[in-house]
Amino acid sequence: MELAQDFYRAFEDVVGSENISVDPAIVDGYAFQPMGGARRGVRFFKRPIAVILPGTTKEVQSVVKLCGRFKLKVRAMGTGYGIYNIVGSEDTVQLDLRRMNRIIDIDEKNMIAIVEPYVSFIQVMGEAMKKGLACNVLGAGSQCSMLASYTSLHGNNVMAASQGYSGRNLLGVEWVLPTGEIIQLGAPGSGAGWFTGDGPGPSLRGIMRGAGGAQSGLGVFTKCAAHLHPWPGPAELEVKGVSPYYEAEVPPNFEYHICEFPTWQQYADAMAKMGAAGIVFSMQKTGGPGSVGNCVTGNNNEFYEKRVKGELAVPWKSFAIVMAGYTKEEHDWQVKTFNAILEETGGKIAPVGEDPMFKNSDFLCMTKACFIPRQPFRASGTFGVDGMVGIDTADHMAIGLEADADLYTKHTPSGVMVNDGDLNSWSTVYEGSHYALFECGYAISAINQENLKTYQKMTDEGNDLCYTTPFANNLFHMGELTLKRFGPKCMDYPKWMYKIKKTFDPNTVADPLVYPTGD
Repeated sequence: MELAQDFYRAFEDVVGSENISVDPAIVDGYAFQPMGGARRGVRFFKRPIAVILPGTTKEVQSVVKLCGRFKLKVRAMGTGYGIYNIVGSEDTVQLDLRRMNRIIDIDEKNMIAIVEPYVSFIQVMGEAMKKGLACNVLGAGSQCSMLASYTSLHGNNVMAASQGYSGRNLLGVEWVLPTGEIIQLGAPGSGAGWFTGDGPGPSLRGIMRGAGGAQSGLGVFTKCAAHLHPWPGPAELEVKGVSPYYEAEVPPNFEYHICEFPTWQQYADAMAKMGAAGIVFSMQKTGGPGSVGNCVTGNNNEFYEKRVKGELAVPWKSFAIVMAGYTKEEHDWQVKTFNAILEETGGKIAPVGEDPMFKNSDFLCMTKACFIPRQPFRASGTFGVDGMVGIDTADHMAIGLEADADLYTKHTPSGVMVNDGDLNSWSTVYEGSHYALFECGYAISAINQENLKTYQKMTDEGNDLCYTTPFANNLFHMGELTLKRFGPKCMDYPKWMYKIKKTFDPNTVADPLVYPTGD
């Protein structure tokens, strides 16, 4: 499908000739996504009808209104990481928000950062640490858009035990609806600052993002305020090394360890107890040598050599933890509590995490980066989730991880997973261990169609496990077919999504790829 010339000129009048393109060499770049390719057997998806780079909220509003007038759809992206950014049909305009890249303010007193869509977590973290603060870095990595995570997508992260889910850190919001109306939720809508996104009156947080976010299915978010958290460390970590060999020594009153356990239940009990005790700054399940090893090595050859030598012996049933204290007394109490919980749960400190190079590299990841893109992509160029995802209690997490280990072991001989023998599932607890999450992703060898078919079979089995057990949820699974399957298992929530979509987007201007209309 081609964009009509008069439509092109109308968009051009809004953003300028240098900020719109229909050149195939440009728009094809937006059709490529390495994530999701293993599941679908493709890397290039639908090509947007045009790519437009607005620079202000008013320009976003004008483009959205024009899309409604021209019967086109629109999909917005922040930093563009993930399959969520692909368009669902060829009559869709891709809004690339990279020109909207300002940290508007960091309010030290009220612990708030106000940002535009293209601001990454690492930018905010770097500025916040100078003021004794830290931000909740998304599990997908510090290179991701803070606004996209907080308003529109998932919120899994290593700092969850101390800082919660991304969406729970969202404060004031500026939102361009699919109708073109601009609204500001919470305090900014009353001219009272950005300190809250709820009220006056009923909150729209559940409507605007829910658990997994509308993923541009309900319009475009152009500004948001995010809650910041205390940072007891130095204003700047002393980072050493040259890319990709970055590391930082663990500062005074901080502690880093990898803890391993005999059973998944003991693993979950320890994670829950440590989260509830309030001793955690960041914590996550270690992803096995194939995952963590890629964070602490510079290339595949080095990874292979260290793996063969046994220097990346990361146990399956293990998690990494960072503790952070303001004083020596607080640090001593945290360590004492940590040791007592290990003893109660049958855990021990894994030797691999005590190696200085490993410790310093992973500590940096656990405090600033959260996740490094080379971790899943370097081994094979793509990765995917095997269908196993769950959000519930820590006990539920233990059951899910054990089920995933069985699923993984069953399919290991197929050769479809890179670094066979590495269980790369992930989990953590949230907000004092009130709930927990697990998800299971792997580097996939997509060198032939047989491997892709095997991986698809594995994910189908994972989805079946989620559907037929208490794992059923829809954090990652968006789209009409999946909603119809999982909805009845989850209080028929899709019916509310359909009603919200029709109310906020009556003419389906926002691309319904992952936020369907129900028609």
